[in-house]
Amino acid sequence: MSHSAGARWAPALVLLLGAVFLFASGAALLWRGQSASDGTTINVGDTAVGSGGVVVRGVESYSPLLPGDRILAIDGVPVGAAVGVLPGGPPVAVGQVLHYEVLRDGVTRTIEVRLHDFPVLGNLATSWPSLVVATALLLVSLAIFRARPRDPAAAAGLVPSTLAFVAVTASGFFDLEALDLVAGDQFWRWYAGELGFTLLWAGMLHFALAFPEVSDRRRFRVRVAAGYVAAVGLYAVPAVFTLLTVDDPLTRLSTTGSPALGALYTFPVLVVGVLVVSYVSRPDPLVRRRLRWLAFALGAGAVLYLGLWSIPQALTGTTPLPVQYSSLSFLGVPVAVALAILRHRALNIEVVISRSLVYGSLSVALATLYLVVVGALHLLFGPLDQLWQQAGAAVAVALAVQPLRARLQALINTRLYGEQTDPYRMVSALAARLEKLPGPGEQLPALVETIGAALRLPYVAIELERDAGTEVAASFGTPTPLSRRLPLTHRGERVGQLVIARETLDRRSHDVLDEVARHAGTMVYTAKLTGDLTRSRDRLVSAREEERRRLLRELHDGVGPTLAAVNLGLRAGRQTVGENGPAGVLLGKLQDALTLAITEVRRLAQDLRPPALEKLGLLGAIADHVDAMNAGEDGPKVVLEAPEALPPLPPAVDVAAYRIVCEALTNVVRHAHASRCTVTLRAGDALEIDVTDNGAGLTPGSPGSGIGLTSMRERAAELGGEFTVDSPPGGGTRVAAVLPLPEGKP
Repeated sequence: MSHSAGARWAPALVLLLGAVFLFASGAALLWRGQSASDGTTINVGDTAVGSGGVVVRGVESYSPLLPGDRILAIDGVPVGAAVGVLPGGPPVAVGQVLHYEVLRDGVTRTIEVRLHDFPVLGNLATSWPSLVVATALLLVSLAIFRARPRDPAAAAGLVPSTLAFVAVTASGFFDLEALDLVAGDQFWRWYAGELGFTLLWAGMLHFALAFPEVSDRRRFRVRVAAGYVAAVGLYAVPAVFTLLTVDDPLTRLSTTGSPALGALYTFPVLVVGVLVVSYVSRPDPLVRRRLRWLAFALGAGAVLYLGLWSIPQALTGTTPLPVQYSSLSFLGVPVAVALAILRHRALNIEVVISRSLVYGSLSVALATLYLVVVGALHLLFGPLDQLWQQAGAAVAVALAVQPLRARLQALINTRLYGEQTDPYRMVSALAARLEKLPGPGEQLPALVETIGAALRLPYVAIELERDAGTEVAASFGTPTPLSRRLPLTHRGERVGQLVIARETLDRRSHDVLDEVARHAGTMVYTAKLTGDLTRSRDRLVSAREEERRRLLRELHDGVGPTLAAVNLGLRAGRQTVGENGPAGVLLGKLQDALTLAITEVRRLAQDLRPPALEKLGLLGAIADHVDAMNAGEDGPKVVLEAPEALPPLPPAVDVAAYRIVCEALTNVVRHAHASRCTVTLRAGDALEIDVTDNGAGLTPGSPGSGIGLTSMRERAAELGGEFTVDSPPGGGTRVAAVLPLPEGKP
């Protein structure tokens, strides 16, 4: 068969296998219900008989036997001889009386036991935890299979979930009785259920290998096959060894009649190990988050099952909690798979999971409600043998169907899709969030975060339309391969697109996103304009600083030397013609005028760009200015705290930083009356400047809005930075500025 043909037939074969297992579970119920019962329980958990022989572990109310009785023979047939060939024998009928030879309190007695109908419904009610877990597993696996029938995880979920029904209906609900060893064929029903448990552990490993995705299918198939073979081998090898080496039939039965023991103590560790290795080896954080849920659920379930039931029962014969609750330790497995799908979009089948959760939860809730109503009526009126009592319970359940379904649908939809069913609430939440933002630069990040959180999306992004292509302006979450792009427009012009990590959208999702997109288009247009203005401002500031540097070089290298040479020429000419003659006096006046011009050129050069910046760089220029201030005796002591080196800075940034520091120190000297001042520089995504003194602080008479502070504030603002001045709690004044450092602009 070709690979494509196998891919087409594989879902049908898996579905057929699941149907066979479910049919077998129903047959096991009928099988047990049609056979007689002596009301005893002899198996020790998953072990057919204990090391002490056939000992009664529990009894029904109709049985004359007692817990602790050791059964030697039934109707003259020794149990050891009966199981020496094959357990079971000729069938018996309800109402038949059998004679049991038992050892009780050290005395051998013969007790008459009348056979009854097996209490199938009573055992089902007692075993409700197993039924709940098996039903949850089946619902989640059917939802996965319905949405993605060709996904390996679909088969890996359906096979063990249907196997779970075989296991619980064949042996989990109904224990092994002493009668089953010598009469009828019920032992083989229990044995088939234990085989089902063995394969169920291999099925858990199958699902652990397949969830949430399979990268190498050939290796995956080999590992899955090896898992099932290993589960059977863990039983077959010790069973064959026991048959060859042990003579006592009851001792042999304790091993050969217990197929699940090897897998029970081995596969929990193996499954958790596979999940841990898969988690460590997967670099994708989204896949890791999906695996984390399943690994925790399976690991915790295995630890609880072994610690509270299996190990205590094997060591002491008793358990801290009733055995029927042991299945609840694995209730987290279907819940973990559902959460991985709901929260992290594993397998991308949210719609099917939503419906399955609604109707599955509704079924469990109605069944619970029916049991509560029936129990209440039973307490009030005794056995429910009247038609009106049964009708009352049915009516109470029927009245609860619609409101309960609507409530469950709303809760699950909110959990799965967030607020997508209520566009007004989502838009209101978005508006409330935007009102609290300090500036337009934070609107788009807040927008995508609100959409992602409200709709439970793993990834949301806004891309701006540019001449050279698209530009990601804001994003939320982790990108996924499956995504959808929705256009964002403003006055009929496309300004960007909204990217969401969901391949398909239903009508309600479209309605919600259309409503959000109407508001988002205006915000994106505003953000686009803001970005354009910011880039234009940066270009203008950079061009201005570059032009200033060019003029400074011209003045320094061209005009300055020329004027100095002319000044020297005038001095030489004056000396030649005589300083006191008319020509000498004229040349002296020209020399004085030229000296004033040279001074003015130097002042202009200083205003264009401080020469210290060109010679020493920002850090050196500030250090030189601080040293000059500390040279005086009357001024405050200035301390510079800065890294050993600063990254390359744009010309506009280092000029603004130098001017802000110098102006702040000038204010400290003139107005602060301080004895100490600290200048701190930090560079990361932005250049942070902090000038703090221990002076008088800001008072009503202080120059809070003088020319110096205004100049510093304007220098920071033209670079898109921030500027603050305040009085710290300990006193003094703190001047702080944050100047952004654009990437790619050294």
